[in-house]
Amino acid sequence: MDGFTNDAEQTAYSLAEALCEKAHSCMKSAEEASEAFRVGKMAMRRQFKARGLSEAEADIRWSATTQAARAIADNGFFMSQASMYNNAAAAQYAKALYHKS
Repeated sequence: MDGFTNDAEQTAYSLAEALCEKAHSCMKSAEEASEAFRVGKMAMRRQFKARGLSEAEADIRWSATTQAARAIADNGFFMSQASMYNNAAAAQYAKALYHKS
């Protein structure tokens, strides 16, 4: 455990590690939402291109869909959750270091 010896240090360090894992999980979900948005946009562009319409029209139409709105909302939510967990983990790492000194 990186040299943390007493119970307070180990508890803070363990909590920080768990919070980091949760942040990582949230970042993965945010990336998946971003990818869903990108894939949907590309699919809409292909459909519009097949009909002889422009990419700009496809992007406008895609951004108005519920799938696009959900992907953007999910991305924003998971990014904010990841940020929150990262900040909490940083506080716990600092607490562990404080108890060590």
